[in-house]
Amino acid sequence: MVQVSVETHKDARWQRYDTKHSPFLELQTPFTPGEAVKTAIMVPVAILRCMLALVLLIVLAGLSFIAACGWPLDQPFPPWRRNLVVLGSKFAGAILLAIGCRVRVRGWENVVKGRAAGALGLFNHTSYVDAVVMMWLLTPSGVSKASNADIPLLGTCIKAFQNIYVSRESIDKERSNARAPGGAQSVSQMIAARAKDRRFPMLVMAPEGTTGDGRCILQFRTGAFVPGVPVLPVCLVYGKRCHNPAWTIVNEPWHFLRLVTQFRTRLDIAILPPYTPSAEERADPKLYAANVRALYCRAMGLPLVEQSQEDYLALTRAGVSVSLDGCHVVAPPGVVDADGIANLTSRIKKRA
Repeated sequence: MVQVSVETHKDARWQRYDTKHSPFLELQTPFTPGEAVKTAIMVPVAILRCMLALVLLIVLAGLSFIAACGWPLDQPFPPWRRNLVVLGSKFAGAILLAIGCRVRVRGWENVVKGRAAGALGLFNHTSYVDAVVMMWLLTPSGVSKASNADIPLLGTCIKAFQNIYVSRESIDKERSNARAPGGAQSVSQMIAARAKDRRFPMLVMAPEGTTGDGRCILQFRTGAFVPGVPVLPVCLVYGKRCHNPAWTIVNEPWHFLRLVTQFRTRLDIAILPPYTPSAEERADPKLYAANVRALYCRAMGLPLVEQSQEDYLALTRAGVSVSLDGCHVVAPPGVVDADGIANLTSRIKKRA
């Protein structure tokens, strides 16, 4: 990931940020009168969808609880526990169907190749639906915020997938090259150790580190590339004709209501062949990340944009968001001018 130092805060991209073309502000799928009629018609269906999804989630959580109960999660599961997790992943797929997702997958054969190569799975992070998608697709371990373990039901499911839990503080310390206290492993070290330990399920990460609108590829962090192992690129493409499922700066309940009141949400998944790094890429995680990012660009036909979570956080600190009808950028007075340009320089948090 390209770091933004104090000196680069004066860069033009911070001083003149175009909110009308931001990957974190969805303005291309407005809530039109036609969408309003469809939503009204689909509300009863949405209620049934949510009820069914909740039942399936409870079953998934129950299986996950049994699988993880009484077992140290930093140790590989015995076969019977792992089989319960795999069974639970089938219910994750049923949840996708329940909420209206219609999924097409290409490249299933590459999953077998990726596991044989000891690859680390990658996916372009777009929606909160992605977590359920990856549970179903690969039954992997992941890298998750520590707070996610406390989410009712979903947190129970996450634990059985034996994720690596990280906090925002640990990430910030590592970015500032601070050592972990007490000789503890850094986030990169934990990722490297898990990626190389084949006793655990495939480790899966989102190298962008945040979600965009799905119409571009954001900057990649280097954490997934530090181990120097092969990677299995997974490309997620959601349909965006009436509603974009992307988790941008949104009102979450309203966004979810629009998701479950669509007739269907199309999701195309392409699993690419495993990418084995060269000696130069293994020695240089930044080079490795850049080359895999370019691979995503070619495979998905999407542009690369030099934006990252820093831009997202700067927008949220400035109070920039999108109106509920999805037509306008809204912000406190003086933050965004008539042309949709915001000066985010003062909103970039100084690194410790």
